[in-house]
Amino acid sequence: MGWTVVREKDPRDPSKWSRLWDPNDIHNAFAAKKMRNIETISLDLSRSKEMRFTSEVFSKMKNMFAKMKNLRLLKVYYSGHHSLTRKKDKICLPVDFEFPPNLRYLHWEGLEFLPSNLQGQNLVALNLKSSSIKELWEGDKDLPNLKFLDLSDSQ
Repeated sequence: MGWTVVREKDPRDPSKWSRLWDPNDIHNAFAAKKMRNIETISLDLSRSKEMRFTSEVFSKMKNMFAKMKNLRLLKVYYSGHHSLTRKKDKICLPVDFEFPPNLRYLHWEGLEFLPSNLQGQNLVALNLKSSSIKELWEGDKDLPNLKFLDLSDSQ
């Protein structure tokens, strides 16, 4: 039901939707380079027929993420039985990757490192399970709203 409501606004243009969850729709929205209305991205990498969302792809998308002022929830993960086989597929973001300033929930499985320029004042939840992060950031970080931190299955 919710999917239908989101798609009603413009059924052919996912860049105008408030929520994206289908890998093909996410890919098409980033290709259109019009992501201002997006509030939620939930990307199940195991649902992508091709491995389109690689470190190189996220590197090219880095400027788009920084401009997504309405993005509050970003979830990049592997579901079901794929999570066991894909844990070796880690995503390495560029050092200068910028997350949107209003991001409240960040769930990113298999992340190599967290960019040091993360502005986490609005973060409520940070879920980085199955990652290879050796250090979250250098020095102190003011995260006044952070209530949940998950680094389980990380190396």
